[in-house]
Amino acid sequence: MSDRLLLVALAISCGGHGPRVTDASSTVYVRSDTDHTTIVSPTVKITGAVDRATLTGTYSVDAWTGASVDVVTAATKAIHERRNEVDATLAYAGREVTVTANYRLSVEPDYLSNGVTLGVRAELANRNTIVSVDALGTDDRVGRSGDPGFSQPVRTIGGRATLAQVLGPKTLGELGVQTTLVEGYQASPYRFVAIGDVGTCTSFAPLCIPEHVPDQRLRTAFTARGRHALGDFSGGLAYRFYFDDWGVMSHAVEPDLAWQLTKVQTLSLHYRYQTQSEARFYQPRYLDLTMTSGYVTRDRKLSALVSNEVGLQYLHRVESEDSDRTVTWGLRSTLSRVDYLAYVGLDHAWAVEVTALVAVALP
Repeated sequence: MSDRLLLVALAISCGGHGPRVTDASSTVYVRSDTDHTTIVSPTVKITGAVDRATLTGTYSVDAWTGASVDVVTAATKAIHERRNEVDATLAYAGREVTVTANYRLSVEPDYLSNGVTLGVRAELANRNTIVSVDALGTDDRVGRSGDPGFSQPVRTIGGRATLAQVLGPKTLGELGVQTTLVEGYQASPYRFVAIGDVGTCTSFAPLCIPEHVPDQRLRTAFTARGRHALGDFSGGLAYRFYFDDWGVMSHAVEPDLAWQLTKVQTLSLHYRYQTQSEARFYQPRYLDLTMTSGYVTRDRKLSALVSNEVGLQYLHRVESEDSDRTVTWGLRSTLSRVDYLAYVGLDHAWAVEVTALVAVALP
């Protein structure tokens, strides 16, 4: 979304009283892993304001190439795709309550997604307590490249709530819960499952059939976060507990440490550890269809796994001497490893992620 379009939209929604651009940023995200998947994703974001209303527009592109074990073991060629996404958020801030509305459109050659989120945020007790409630919904359409007749719906409804509390002059705490109900086609149209033999379609399996999973999934996650400042340092700790009615359960712990090197420089380090159980219908090998519950999958994200991630981030703020304009640039790098405890064809995968950021805040 261009500056001009953003300003026009603000003028229409807020009566045209002095719209202005307040923030602009650009990021480039790159990810590469040992499972032969590469993603390059540039993003542009612009925020404008009129009185108490703000409108934020974001445009991003994901260009990815995949020849992962999912693709190879299903005897499928490497995949090259690009996703375009537009995101717009309108917010109105009252004295203590902020109301937001968000719309997201994501387009791929074989996938179309529309999503809406409505939210309310209240600042209470002299802004020492913040309560946020969001309702969300998506309407997606799953296709398959080369097959114009293949089109399957997926719909999601859900909500989330968070409570943030100032616990002391230098301490913050937050609790959150999110639940979503997904209905529709949730398999991959490109993933095939071997029946018999060692578990892959490139072996001597007598039968190779499309993946089939339940059409309904109820997902719930609880989160808890805390942060404490001590001099030039601040430390944080986050915990996430997830479960769904497919039998998947996971725990994730993420400590982090931030160091303010100078008034304009910040260095932060984080670590994340996660364990996950497998879905109740997941099997590394399906030896016989009669021994299944009617569902078969080769989705490694539904298998039991353990992941470790470590990341380093540097941010530098540059303030203009002749104006209130502030420029922030930064770099973030992450190294992660996922160990699959029962997945045929892949024991583990390493991934490297790098994100470069440039942001401008205007008066």
